[in-house]
Amino acid sequence: MNLLRSFPEKKGFTLVEVMVAAAISVVVIGGATMALISSIRTWRAEGIRSDLHMDLEIALARISSDLRLSSVGIGLMAFYPADATRYTAISFPRATPGADNLLPRDENDQIMWDTTVIYHVRTGSPDELIRTTFHPRNLDASAEDLYEQLEATVTANTTAEIQDAAMQDEIVDSRIVFQNLVEMFFRPPDVRFDGYATEYKRARTFNWGSLVLSNGVHELTFTVLDKNPNSTGYKMGIDRFSLSYSGSPREGEIFLPENEHPTDDYYSYDTENGVVEAEDMSGYGASWSGNSQLTFIPQENVYEAFVSSTTSITFYVENDLWCDANFNRPPGVLASNCSRRIVRHFTNYYPHIPDTVVSMNAGISWDALNVATDPSGVTSFRLHRPYGDEEDVREFTNVVNVIKGSNEDYSAIQRSGSWVRFKFRAGPHTGGLTVRNPRIRRRGGTSVHNLSFNGTQTSVDIPNTESQWTDWFRYEIDHHESYELLWQRGLGDGASKTSVMAWPCQPDNIVSLIDGDEELFKGYVVGLESMEVRVPSNAVYRSGVFDTRINAPTYRRLVWTPYYPSGVEGDLVIRVRSADSPLEMENAFWSSYFYQNDANNNISFINGGRYVQYEALFSAWGDHLMSPMLRDVTITWDAPTGIVDLTVDFAKGPDYGIVRADVNGQSFIKGIEVDLAIFRDGPFGTETVSGSKEVRPLNTGR
Repeated sequence: MNLLRSFPEKKGFTLVEVMVAAAISVVVIGGATMALISSIRTWRAEGIRSDLHMDLEIALARISSDLRLSSVGIGLMAFYPADATRYTAISFPRATPGADNLLPRDENDQIMWDTTVIYHVRTGSPDELIRTTFHPRNLDASAEDLYEQLEATVTANTTAEIQDAAMQDEIVDSRIVFQNLVEMFFRPPDVRFDGYATEYKRARTFNWGSLVLSNGVHELTFTVLDKNPNSTGYKMGIDRFSLSYSGSPREGEIFLPENEHPTDDYYSYDTENGVVEAEDMSGYGASWSGNSQLTFIPQENVYEAFVSSTTSITFYVENDLWCDANFNRPPGVLASNCSRRIVRHFTNYYPHIPDTVVSMNAGISWDALNVATDPSGVTSFRLHRPYGDEEDVREFTNVVNVIKGSNEDYSAIQRSGSWVRFKFRAGPHTGGLTVRNPRIRRRGGTSVHNLSFNGTQTSVDIPNTESQWTDWFRYEIDHHESYELLWQRGLGDGASKTSVMAWPCQPDNIVSLIDGDEELFKGYVVGLESMEVRVPSNAVYRSGVFDTRINAPTYRRLVWTPYYPSGVEGDLVIRVRSADSPLEMENAFWSSYFYQNDANNNISFINGGRYVQYEALFSAWGDHLMSPMLRDVTITWDAPTGIVDLTVDFAKGPDYGIVRADVNGQSFIKGIEVDLAIFRDGPFGTETVSGSKEVRPLNTGR
């Protein structure tokens, strides 16, 4: 037996199998290698980006830190190149803050700058972001000197050449912040406002910048510099502005005596080569505060030849005060028998500038249409005796209209008053309406008061579609209470049917009773169209709670502007209180009495809480025809020296100019925007990081 034949014959790998296996191995190994290479490249790219981000953050933080200890203004900052719209280099002053974090000042209250700082990029391979300082700063240098020094520093190729840019007695320190391909741009402060627009409109609130302001009166000057090429004039419109530690806004038109606001030191101004007027802007939209503004018109605009002489308006601004002129900053928290409204009593010529006031309520207090569930469903009833033959008409039928007070679920009466009258309306049918023996009583009460028509008449015939008022009747209406108006309806003009208007209302709230049949006319006001009241005997307005933003202020004065229309019989007095928080205000003590004098009240003895509030008491007597009006309230206190912003709500229009602002001759501190982009070659091409930051030089290190 051949044992070898018992086993199958062994065979090796074929050439094809070997080649396939080798190919697969190459693919697998190659893929793994590529993945490894890609991972290494990605890791390298992330490392580069991380380095770039670190350089970016360090550079922006360093520039921001320097700028926050600086200021802007003529003779302080310089930009390079001078004719660019975006600047690649900047020179600015820097001071070392004192223990109070404010920059030191000399005997003339000027900041003591001790260093000039320049940032620029020196091109090369790679680029270099360079910070250069000149210390001590040459305080006698002109703006031209600063620009020359900046240009010499930027164009220098070596540190030695930068040394040559130093002025007398200055020591130079020039250091590289980082090295990379870099682009850097600075946007300087926007120190002008261009008022041109194709149509009149209110601009967004313009923040002019910051400065350090002390207690007392300061001169805020707006100067007209030029005009947009498309503008036809040089006017300036100021709706309101804020320049105080508390940020309290002041209406532009409050400064104008022709609008009959106060003219004491708190609201005074001067003009140079121009005139001012109050202007009604309500026709251009509802965005104007108080519907009007102060408009400054340069004299040159009249002659259509703007010249280079100073054309400006200067406001004398108290730091600090609360000027409550529109009664909405903050809004009132309580109004009993009075309300905020727009009136036009205060100029005797067109356009009769509108003004916001608080006055006692008067006018239509209740109207059937206001309580109707379906105003379009106003209808007319041809009333006859219920359940009787159509011709079986009773001569007179008792009607009771229930008028509900505003504390009910379905508010109806809106205003209280000390005199009242009612209006009845006939329907469109030819029967007309006779109203007889109108009477009023408080719902649930027993005392009934009679009303009349035309002096002594107890009844009146009303033709179809017409209406008739009762006489005025001395009667106290409290808008929280409900009342019943009782009357008898009858035939008009001898017709067989009475035509009376009716307004569908909530059945469970407004009810008319006719001959005691409540179900038949439940859910309708019948015949009674309106109720009007004259001003009440007393009213109270309580302001919102204003935040002075300082602890324990020393309050100074309380003044206000009242208006007493011709023939008014009444009075207006005010009291004040303060507290350390809004929550504590409700339990705070009011001043011991209401101040009677609107011109000069010393309130230094009130509790010096951070938050302040006032309450106005209105009173009326006689015929209650008119109410005293409250036009504005001013409360003043001492302000600490600190940083304040100037914000202005300007108008824009086709004939408005370009404006600059300053306070006491000092320019405002505005933000500098820094744009920085850093580049470096990486495994996937050029890696780039970029960032921007707006820095406001606040004269502090924060």
